[in-house]
Amino acid sequence: MLAFPALSGGKRREPQVLHHHDRTHATARFRRLRISKNLVIITAVFVGALLLCGVLLPHFVIRSTYLSWVTSRLAKQNAELRRANEEIDATLNDVRARMNEFETRTAQLGMMIGINSLPISRQAAAGGGLDLKTLPPAEGARFVKGELEVLRERTGALQDSFKILDVAFAKQALLLSSTPSIMPVKGLFGNGYGWRKDPFTGMRDFHQGLDIVAPPGTRVLAPADGIVTQVGPSGGFGNSIVLAHGYGIITRYAHLGSFNVRTGQRVHRNDVLGFVGSTGRSTGPHLHYEVLVHQRNVDPLRYILEEFRSF
Repeated sequence: MLAFPALSGGKRREPQVLHHHDRTHATARFRRLRISKNLVIITAVFVGALLLCGVLLPHFVIRSTYLSWVTSRLAKQNAELRRANEEIDATLNDVRARMNEFETRTAQLGMMIGINSLPISRQAAAGGGLDLKTLPPAEGARFVKGELEVLRERTGALQDSFKILDVAFAKQALLLSSTPSIMPVKGLFGNGYGWRKDPFTGMRDFHQGLDIVAPPGTRVLAPADGIVTQVGPSGGFGNSIVLAHGYGIITRYAHLGSFNVRTGQRVHRNDVLGFVGSTGRSTGPHLHYEVLVHQRNVDPLRYILEEFRSF
């Protein structure tokens, strides 16, 4: 192949002959490198992915570690919460049981003194019915709040009931202390309350009291609290004492040998009133004992809580 150099300066150059290896290098210098477009895209994507992984991987590792720590902490907190719920549930059950017992006892006390409509009757069936351990935290919190409110209402009803019972028992205690309930003297039962043959006339006669035979000088005791309204001789009763106990109840003690109290004196159960004698219309040493309710004689044995026996 012949190459013709360009003319320069008007001088003519000799033609040069290119050898085979020179032609080869010349051709090599002008060879084009062809790269696939898909390869460029794939390479770019790969490099971008590497860069992205390099940036995001630490973030993912840190986040995963944090989430693992949070999960572990939440699991621990859930376990503690379950234990706390179990304890709260057990406590609520215990409080409910105690409250039910208090309400039952209070109702029984009310019935004993004739009160059947205490405030506890409206609250006795409230509360309970759910298991706190089976509820989600939010619902469990609402449940506990509701239970506490119910218990608060029930305790308030119990307080109101106790106030009613306190007043009733105070009145009842006064009534009980003023009600004759023991034998006024230790001895043997003689004539009882009711119809009998009169020892003086032999005629049928209604005996309005209870005769208790005892040696002279035996102490006669007050069977209940009261005030002495009469002391001294009283016809066929001989030396007698009358006590007013309140609530319309009066007791009389007849045929006494001597006295140990005076008119107007306040006495208490088991105080010594006087001593057995045989004064007035009497056939021997004994105590004639009467109980009157609203001015009417009643059987004294109805007001004696001790055993019906001789002392």
